[in-house]
Amino acid sequence: MDWPGRADALAASISKEALHSEATKELESFSGSIALAVSGGSDSVTALLLVYAHFPLLRSRLSVLHFNHLLRGTESDRDARFAEEIARGLGLTFVVGYWDDRESEGSVSESATRNARHRFFDSFVLKNEGALIVTGHQRDDILETLMLRIARASTVSGLAAPRPVSRFSNGKSMVRPLLKLSKIELEDCLSAAGIPWRTDRSNENSVFDRNKLRNEVIPLWQQATQFDLGQAAAQVRQYLEEVDELIERQVELSDLPVDSVNPAALPTGLPCNAVLRRWLQKWISSQTGGKFPSPITLDNILVELSSGEDKKWSLGDGFIEWRRPFLSYDHAAAIKSENPMALSLSVGSRVELPTGAMLTCKKISCSPELYSDLLAGKFSEDSTVLIDSDTIEDNLIHVRNWRAGDRYRPLNAPGSRKLQDMYVDRKIRQEERKILPVVTTTDSSIIWSPGLPVNHLYQVNNETKEILQLTYTFLR
Repeated sequence: MDWPGRADALAASISKEALHSEATKELESFSGSIALAVSGGSDSVTALLLVYAHFPLLRSRLSVLHFNHLLRGTESDRDARFAEEIARGLGLTFVVGYWDDRESEGSVSESATRNARHRFFDSFVLKNEGALIVTGHQRDDILETLMLRIARASTVSGLAAPRPVSRFSNGKSMVRPLLKLSKIELEDCLSAAGIPWRTDRSNENSVFDRNKLRNEVIPLWQQATQFDLGQAAAQVRQYLEEVDELIERQVELSDLPVDSVNPAALPTGLPCNAVLRRWLQKWISSQTGGKFPSPITLDNILVELSSGEDKKWSLGDGFIEWRRPFLSYDHAAAIKSENPMALSLSVGSRVELPTGAMLTCKKISCSPELYSDLLAGKFSEDSTVLIDSDTIEDNLIHVRNWRAGDRYRPLNAPGSRKLQDMYVDRKIRQEERKILPVVTTTDSSIIWSPGLPVNHLYQVNNETKEILQLTYTFLR
């Protein structure tokens, strides 16, 4: 196939002005290597061909990246060959990566596949002195991402994704030129230009949240409204990005300490919550090597900072402590991580762990309001889970350390997964895994580990009468 000719034909129907102006500006000003992330689907094929056609001066610096997740057998291999065919047809360098270090034997999560793909991108960026990565994210992705992140109580910064230009702390930058265009527009233009693309049939499976939104929820929502949801989400995303930039600017202008200071002396007059929340996220991330507290923990910290009481919170391998005016992060708990855990806990009692954290188990009655709160995600997996009391036969739970090979079926997941894989997905570092408790039944079935979903077998449902509430905290 004449791929340069096809690129010109596509560019005739999708002009350079139709691309996002911020992405266009970044592409034109960038002086290093540029890599197109191409899966073989309609979005990434469009992005590749339009960048090739509309930016001829960049062609000598373009490469095509393809990551083979090795999840769909021969279909994955055909995707890779198709991506390579286009790259070679355009005279571009083709680089392929393989997810051959995957440890999970069963189903894998969306976050795990995304993390593996980004490690491949990071490796390319490192080898090519800060190369720019171009992806095929389009307007429909904005609505899906916004809905997913609302469900997960994301921050303003998270709600403003995906952005036309994103910069990461490791030096990687990503550009998304197609954010003004919908998927149907892209595929209509590809078809008109006689350009094929690959279809990932696994996207039709609604097991994963994004696929369920795309296949079931959003079509119903669109039918129920007269408004263009994709266009509306794109506008909201822009507004949120502007708010995010304003908050960041206010953090820079405030009297709050720099991120790296520990302990940090806070000023007497604290800024508004939006600014203080952003500073806390940056400060905690700086102290913990990238670890973020749950939204609930962060809310608790914000409340206590305005009070006169001292307070201490457990955060993985350390503790955040507030003693006015100082906020500090203590790594000392990591020293205690070698102490083994082999404890039992009955209903209505609590036990202190070797790290100084406390695990509490109490029985509460299930009510429609409580069940509604649970479904709304008002209980943080970092600190509190609710389980059906009837699933624990002897009303006794056990607590131990994580062991290699531990696995269970996370809530609403299609199959069992290793704790190690889930820890990696949630960015829980090796040091933290050593000190986090693993809660089990008497027959060694894993119920929960803080930071992870509860075991699907012990979930609360609308027929549950009594609930066991497990709470992981640090008490002074």
